[in-house]
Amino acid sequence: MKLKNLYRELVRRNVFRAVLAYLAVAWVLIEFSSVILPTFDAPPYLLKGLIFLLAIGLIFWTGFAWVYDLTPEGWRKTPDWTDTTETRAANSRRLNTVIAVAGVTAILLLLAGSFWAGSRWSHEDTRAYSPKYRIAVLPLESSGFDSREMGYFQDGLTQDLIQRLSESQSLMVLNIGSSRFFTAGILPENPYMVANAENVDYFISGRIKKNENVLNLNMELRRRLDQNPFWTDSYESDIVRIDELISQVTTEIQQVMGLGPESEFSINREIRSIHPETYELYLKGKYYLNKSTVDEWKQGLVYLQEAIDRNPADPDAYAGMAEGYITWGHSLMPPDDVFPKALAAAKRAIQLDSLNAEGWAALADYHTYFGWDWELAEYAFRKADSLNPNMALNHYHRSWYLALFGRMDEAIAEHKRAQELDPFTPMHTAWMAELYRWLGEYEKALEELDKVFEMSTGRYALALMLKGSVLMDMGNTEEGLQYLEQASEINKGWYFFYGPALVKAGNVERAKKIIAEVKSFPSTSFFNLTLAGIYSEMGDLEQMFDHLEKGKRHAWYPWVVRIYISNDKVQQDPRYNKLLHELKLPPPAPMQYSF
Repeated sequence: MKLKNLYRELVRRNVFRAVLAYLAVAWVLIEFSSVILPTFDAPPYLLKGLIFLLAIGLIFWTGFAWVYDLTPEGWRKTPDWTDTTETRAANSRRLNTVIAVAGVTAILLLLAGSFWAGSRWSHEDTRAYSPKYRIAVLPLESSGFDSREMGYFQDGLTQDLIQRLSESQSLMVLNIGSSRFFTAGILPENPYMVANAENVDYFISGRIKKNENVLNLNMELRRRLDQNPFWTDSYESDIVRIDELISQVTTEIQQVMGLGPESEFSINREIRSIHPETYELYLKGKYYLNKSTVDEWKQGLVYLQEAIDRNPADPDAYAGMAEGYITWGHSLMPPDDVFPKALAAAKRAIQLDSLNAEGWAALADYHTYFGWDWELAEYAFRKADSLNPNMALNHYHRSWYLALFGRMDEAIAEHKRAQELDPFTPMHTAWMAELYRWLGEYEKALEELDKVFEMSTGRYALALMLKGSVLMDMGNTEEGLQYLEQASEINKGWYFFYGPALVKAGNVERAKKIIAEVKSFPSTSFFNLTLAGIYSEMGDLEQMFDHLEKGKRHAWYPWVVRIYISNDKVQQDPRYNKLLHELKLPPPAPMQYSF
């Protein structure tokens, strides 16, 4: 009886119609937002946030509809007594009109949105990355100052030139790590270097002279390293206007190449004035972040923090910090808060400059390695690539994002892009071999590792470690263990592959000694993942899950869970499915590969 009375009261107060009208209007808002927000490259969470707010609003609206009624005089409190039939009918007609109008509007928006989405994706397909030229910007030479003391300035200005040129969809610009190789000249006995040099269409070089805050820059352009330049020009500028100078230099270079001012080169960005001391702190920070040790990364972060303290509105400094923290998060002993700090810096960089490609790339890396918001990670990767298609690390990290989901055709294509942009940085070639190993393409994996040995004199620990793993999979157990042992001797603590390989080879006693050694190290997330891998092969699931829990703050954690732990017994354990659910990852499945 009470439910019947409640129903009658809900009908009398037009609560059902009010809720239906709210849902119709909410549908219009969601359809409108789904069309408009992507136009402005808004991140996906904005639409999710709108839906969440509308869901909460429905609760309040239902209560409001119970208490108030829409009358010719406006909103009035619904009386406790029964209204006349005429009044109720008038209120119902008004709500029916709202529902009908909103419904028709939503349908029209849905049709328009479908048409807009189709045309938008077709338009984006026509702007696919298809560089006309491959260029190398050689590190600038110094004049008038000691390059040992001011190396950061030479590298920094070279990086700025590379970054500005990299924004062009018509150019493939080698990263500085690889263009540096050409300064010593081409070695005829190194076929890998010769092949990459022949694939470069233009070499850009220059000499910089700094006198107090005045810069003199002499630039040259040549088609081959052994040829004289066919274009030269000189520039002078106060360091305060360095951004304007770089823009002028890169614009003239693209015009000399025949790209023209209407090419895809220009992105509507603000030319900022630079404070000399802040700019030098920023260059020092980036210089040390490009080094190879944790202490040097820490020093780089200190310089960038000083730059931010002097100018809290500098998006580049925040993006640099985010990049530094992401790199630190891949090390053997990263602090627990390194990824949250990367997120804060990346978000601040984007807030200050929505066109900051490095900020978007760092945001993608955070959600790939720690935040596990896979949809946002994919969006940020694409956003960064649209702003700067020549960031090798962005393609490298996106490759591993794709590989995590078994999308190996795309992953290898992205890894090749990173390799093309930075062919002499061994990491991009060595880890390509690991992807081929997952697919059983052992010969291709060994070919990639041979390239690494050519460019790093055969003692690159990562390549030794990965070659050992390939040989183990091929059945060459003894030789594979030798390579893995060599790698662990070069880089102490690198037992991630060696420990489990020993168990697979039946050398459990040696594996137990490694366990004892690793446990004597500081208890970091990386070492816990190493222990989890060894215990997985030994079948000790209690220890394995315990160390996985302790290792989840490391960048490698998602790949350890979904890819590297391939023990059937582990994957049948309910705790394993719980880990996958926490990571928002599907269960292990055959990889998608058609090459």
